[in-house]
Amino acid sequence: MIKIIVESSHDATLIEDAVDNWPVRIVNDVERLPGDDDVECLILGSRARNLARWVGPLGKIERDWAGVPIIVVTDSEPEVALQLSGIKVSAVVWFEDLQSELGPAIRAARGVDHILRLAGEIEESTLPPSLRLAVAHGLRVATDRPIRRVRKLASVVGSSPVTLSQQFRESVGGRTTLARFLRALVILRGHQLRSSGLGWDRVAGELRVSRQTLHRQSKEWPGRRLGPLAAMSRGQLLARFVSDFVRPLLADRTD
Repeated sequence: MIKIIVESSHDATLIEDAVDNWPVRIVNDVERLPGDDDVECLILGSRARNLARWVGPLGKIERDWAGVPIIVVTDSEPEVALQLSGIKVSAVVWFEDLQSELGPAIRAARGVDHILRLAGEIEESTLPPSLRLAVAHGLRVATDRPIRRVRKLASVVGSSPVTLSQQFRESVGGRTTLARFLRALVILRGHQLRSSGLGWDRVAGELRVSRQTLHRQSKEWPGRRLGPLAAMSRGQLLARFVSDFVRPLLADRTD
């Protein structure tokens, strides 16, 4: 799903016509953006004369929708680069180039795995250096075989497990732990493997855990048995992961 945030129905039509065949949803009120959809990309359509008023909302979207690529469609004006200098957007497309440039921009943005995008955002944050390195590494390897234990992660990045655990807990205000974060990454990868067609026994084997362990960890986070977990969409699970783990880490810590 691609969400398109626009100021006018005319611009909504222009952008929607250039999106090719992807499913889209038009949103006129940024405050009404839900956090549980299969959102693969957010597109903001704003005329250059109005772009300054979107800087604050874009910053909030960047925090609340961590890992989701943002594409800005606007007019080709010199002040645009300065207005967007503090916002991490995947691409800027001019209204005059919509038909030729928007499709490629969407394909490029969607081509980066959501988890890898989150790792990049963690690396650019102001978390303590050792924690920043550890969390980003944990995210990156979770696209294949997640690291399941804090001690192992600490060993890989050359840090102390106690230090990493303390820094993580302090950074999220005590809301969760590094160990739970790693177990959630196991569930994310397990869900991805299950969605590819593997049975849960095979998924557990790929992750080098027992099915019982996988079941127990899924009940811990996101609080579902394996059957209901499989019924969740990847977008829903990623949104929950961002809300429970990534957003607390990045709160007030991005440059």
